[in-house]
Amino acid sequence: MPTGNVSTANVVIYLGELFQTVKRPNALLRLLGGLQGGVSESSAKEFPIGAFWNIPAPSQPANLEGANAPSPTYRTLTQSTNVIQIFQEAIQVTYLAQSDKTVSGVVPIPTAAAQGQVNNPRSTEAQVMMTLEKIAQDANYSFLNGVYQNPADAAATALKTRGLHTAIVTNVLDKSADTGVTTTMYRGYVNALMALIIAQNGYNVDNTWTLFAGTTEFSNVCAAFEAQGTIYLQPESELAGVKIRKILTRFGTVNLVLEPDMPAQYFDIVNLGVAGIVGLPVPNKGILFEEPLFKQGSADQTMIYGQLGVDHGPEWAHGSCKVASAIAL
Repeated sequence: MPTGNVSTANVVIYLGELFQTVKRPNALLRLLGGLQGGVSESSAKEFPIGAFWNIPAPSQPANLEGANAPSPTYRTLTQSTNVIQIFQEAIQVTYLAQSDKTVSGVVPIPTAAAQGQVNNPRSTEAQVMMTLEKIAQDANYSFLNGVYQNPADAAATALKTRGLHTAIVTNVLDKSADTGVTTTMYRGYVNALMALIIAQNGYNVDNTWTLFAGTTEFSNVCAAFEAQGTIYLQPESELAGVKIRKILTRFGTVNLVLEPDMPAQYFDIVNLGVAGIVGLPVPNKGILFEEPLFKQGSADQTMIYGQLGVDHGPEWAHGSCKVASAIAL
């Protein structure tokens, strides 16, 4: 059963449980929460990702002795932003459902033998647990694949946060037309994407650089680096409840994580050190909480509500590669 802190507004806070639900891996959600220490609070529905400026490519100056000062240059700033989006689910449990512990003809074990487990799947507690799992998987999918939407009227058109995969536009490789792909070619894709990111981001590969891939691409990356020997694909460890392997690229060691929500034919290399989760708290309630709804009839109604978005950081800090379909190395 979820454990939350009851606030003075008679709501139960469930933000911590968002990172603990287990039916789906929700790797991105867990790693963002684990690496950044939870959720950063915003004071508005739109929040800044960062401020950026352009500097010309490096060149050798040719300034003359005694020359006047050159024409002045004014560097302009640009800012990238993202928005939170609303996660909202309602739960209704009838009095009969709360009383009758039989589900599909199967009677669960008595409470005394349950050792603290929820022994009635039709109870409000069990329904809240399952609803939190839905919110967690929706948040994970949105933080990865979300399409940005910031309407003038959020009551008429929904706010939608821009996902981390969706945000990447600078460092993109398209290898989808390749044929006869080998482990050597696939390993080359990873190294080429690393080189692209480093050209934009600088050579600062650290332990937050993570390659996310679905099952097919995860398997292919493993096969590509296994072919070089065990030192290039290290055994798995665990971080924030996520299984992580490490691959040794030409530019440094990168985490390898299975993320089923990654689109097919893609893998991304993400700098998690510049990313995080942002929440917009409701006054006196919190960022993600449960509160009772209007009482009507022979049932209890409750709602789980949250306002969350992803700070994906500078999009050029990450990279994405599209590969040929139906490849299994």
